[in-house]
Order: sequence, then C-alpha cells, then structure tokens
Amino acid sequence: MFKDAILSGDFNRARELSSNMDGESLLEALFLIAYEEESIAPYGFANFQLLEEETSENHYMISFILSMALNYLEGAYQTSFHHAKKAAELSPNDNSYKECLLYFNTLPERLLSNEEAIEIANSILKNDPINIKALSVINELRN
Repeated sequence: MFKDAILSGDFNRARELSSNMDGESLLEALFLIAYEEESIAPYGFANFQLLEEETSENHYMISFILSMALNYLEGAYQTSFHHAKKAAELSPNDNSYKECLLYFNTLPERLLSNEEAIEIANSILKNDPINIKALSVINELRN
C-alpha cells in the first residue's frame, strides 16, 4: 500500500502509512521503490517530507535516494551533494553526515575536493579519533 501511494503521487496517504516506520525503514522502503521501479516518485515524497520539516534526516534521505538509487539521472550526484551538505550543516555534531560528505570525494566528478575532504575528515577525528572512514581519507589523500 505504501508503495502504491508513493507511485501514484498520493504523498499525504504515504505519510500516513509511513507514520509507524522508523527513519531507517522509511529510507530503505523509498530506496527500494526508486531502485526497483526506476521512479523519481520516492524523491518527490522525500521532498514533500522536507517541505513539511527541514531536518538533517530528510536531507539525508533525499541525498541517499539520489546518489544510490537514481544516480543514473543527469544531475543526481550534484543534487545529492547539495542535500548531504545541508544535512551536515543542520547537524554539525553528527559525524555520520560528515562521513556521507566524504563519499562525494570518491566520485569521478570529485564534487568534494581533496582539501575539503581532508578538512572534513579532520573535523570527524576531533570527535572520534579512531573513525575508520576519516582515517582512511587522511591516509589516502595525504600520500
């Protein structure tokens, strides 16, 4: 039923149906619909959610759907990067959003420069000195 509501554009109904889902379950459901159906409707629903409440979680949801399920669309990575930056900006003490930003340094488009990646990795390490992703970025980009 949730999938049908998303694919038919009935986002109010989809929101009702998703009210019992935790954030991870909602993200997984939207990802699967976007990926399996090759539909941007889950992206539309995530934007609908964002318009209701601008949160790091909603920006991350959009970023994830675009970069992981709809990345074949022109401009998907660039739009995803924008939302990843907003998620990190809204929750500056949450390292998971900073880690997400590091992904954009690995793309052929290099949306995140090496210098920015090192800066973000160092910021992560201030709060979490043994963070594997951050240490990996520092080791890879400083050599």
